[in-house]
Amino acid sequence: MRAADRQVTRVTRNRWLAALALGGSVGVIAAADPTPSPEAASSEAVTPIAQERPGFAYYRQNIEPIFARPRGYPDRTEQAACVMCHVWQTSVRFDLEDMTETQDGWVWTEAQSALNYDMLKPLVNASDPASSKLLRKPLAPSAGGEGHTGGAFWESTSDPEYQTVLEWIEMLPEAQFTPPPVPELDFEFYRTCVQRVFANPRPGQLPCKECHGGGQAGFAPEPANGTSWTEAEARRGFQAISRLIVPGNPEKSRWLLKPLHPDGGGSYAHNGVRRWRSRSDPEWQMLAAWVRGERRGSNCST
Repeated sequence: MRAADRQVTRVTRNRWLAALALGGSVGVIAAADPTPSPEAASSEAVTPIAQERPGFAYYRQNIEPIFARPRGYPDRTEQAACVMCHVWQTSVRFDLEDMTETQDGWVWTEAQSALNYDMLKPLVNASDPASSKLLRKPLAPSAGGEGHTGGAFWESTSDPEYQTVLEWIEMLPEAQFTPPPVPELDFEFYRTCVQRVFANPRPGQLPCKECHGGGQAGFAPEPANGTSWTEAEARRGFQAISRLIVPGNPEKSRWLLKPLHPDGGGSYAHNGVRRWRSRSDPEWQMLAAWVRGERRGSNCST
C-alpha cells in the first residue's frame, strides 16, 4: 500500500474511532463480549499462530480490545484510545498495526494481532509482572505509574483493565517474557552535557524550554535564576526526560526521534523544530551514545 493510501486509511479509521467515542460505544474487536477465563480462552481452536504464542487467545479476547477502546476523544477532558496515537507515530515501542476495515468496523486480523503480540514482548516482564511497562505507563503516577504523555488510564492497580492485563502477564512463561537488563542513564552527563542542548538552540530555532518547560514532557524547565539549573531542577528535568527514553535503544527513544527530521528516521509528528537532519549529526550521535549507556561523566566532546 502506498504511503498516501495508508494515510487516508488512518484518517478514516481515526474518524470512525472518534465517532465511537462521541457515541459512547465500546464495541471494537469483540470488546463487548464477556471476558472468558484463561482456561476457557485456551480451550478454543488453536491455530499455528496461537500455538507459537502463549496466552494468545486470551490476549486477543481481552487485552487487544483495550487498545481500541474509546476513552472520550475528542472530548479533551478525557484521553484518546491507544490506537489514536500508537498506530501512526514513528518508531515508538508501543507500535500497533493498522487495523483492517470490515463491514462490522475496524479489526485486527489474526496475523496483525500476532504482530501486536510480538511487539509487546519487551514491554512485559513475567518475572515481575507489576514492573511491566505495559502496566506502568497507563497507571497514574500517584499509584506507582511512570507517567504517560497520553494521560493516566488507570487511577489505581485495582482498575479492572489493569487487573486484566496483569492476569495475562502472570500467565506468560518467565523464560520467554523477561526483558534483559538495560543500561542506566548517567545523571552527571545529563546535567553537564545534555542540558546544554536545551539552552543552545540552533540558528533560527526556538529553545526546547519554550514548549518543554513543564508538564509530562517538561524535560527542559527554565532555571529559576535564569542562567543555570540547581540540583533539584536538574533532577526534575532528568526524571521527565527518562520517560521519553528507552535506555539502550536511541532508535526507539521519543526524545531523540521527535526533533529528528522524518527523512532521517525521525517521528512523523512534532509540533516543534527539527534540530537534526539525520542520525549522523554529531550531536545526535553523542546523545544516542548516552542513551546506550556509553557516555558518562562531564566530557561533552562530539
